[in-house]
Amino acid sequence: MKNKAQFFYVIPFLFLTAGLAGLNFVKSDGDSFKASKYSDIPSPPPQSLDAFYPPQSEQPVFLFSMLDMEGPFNGIIVDLMEEDFENASANYEKFKQKYISVSKLVPEWENDYPMKPVEDLGTSLQTGDKGKIMASVDEVGKTCNSCHLQNMVKVQHKYHWRDFGEIKVTDFVTKENVGFSQLMQLISMNFSGIGVNLEEGQVENAKKHFEQFKTRFTSLKASCTHCHITQRKYYVDETVQSYINELGSALSESSVIPQKVAELSMKIGEENCEKCHLVHIPAAITKLGWKMLENNK
Repeated sequence: MKNKAQFFYVIPFLFLTAGLAGLNFVKSDGDSFKASKYSDIPSPPPQSLDAFYPPQSEQPVFLFSMLDMEGPFNGIIVDLMEEDFENASANYEKFKQKYISVSKLVPEWENDYPMKPVEDLGTSLQTGDKGKIMASVDEVGKTCNSCHLQNMVKVQHKYHWRDFGEIKVTDFVTKENVGFSQLMQLISMNFSGIGVNLEEGQVENAKKHFEQFKTRFTSLKASCTHCHITQRKYYVDETVQSYINELGSALSESSVIPQKVAELSMKIGEENCEKCHLVHIPAAITKLGWKMLENNK
């Protein structure tokens, strides 16, 4: 089959959207099932962190606190490079106080803020030896990095990204209000339906799938406003739209060439499907996993 290439992009996401749409509310029975299915899902951040992010807080207080701590820490390094030891020490005191303050915000994470590296940094600053001071700075940095490796991505997934399962959009084909995952399923089926019908020699059905795909792509483009306040310049831009228009023209020719259709489908897959999925799917899968954990407690 000459147009198999497009399935590289369509089929995996077809199964994924089915999961995102249908598995949110599945509840299993039996401890063995839980252990085998969910033991590898990373746990979400502590619930106590909720108090420092919307909607419980008007602003991302925890994030701002981390940035406030980062400022004087970087200030230590900047002042050292300028051999301004007085201000380096002043920034150290600011950093230490903010470090202690942030460590108490989330009780479950308090042990991730050891004081020894911070105290050692203060001691090394008193020596005036840049080599010793930078070695101590590095140890504090390792402490920060260790916590970030464990928690930063999970925090971003929980508080930065919306839950696709909560988003409702208009399907411009049926004019109905549907879940975002349902719309993605329909788009995937229309896209794959083009190749399936061409392989079966059903050109008119392939054209029908294309028209629905093109219309639903417009629905997808409109759905971006649920999370983004500015117009999207990627994934749904004029470049992708031009490929869709070319695909429509290829399907309108008196003699449809499957290879040409496959090549254009590949371009759409590369510029829209794949790139958008690489950005959005990790957070969506993480959130779905947490739902599964919660539903199967």
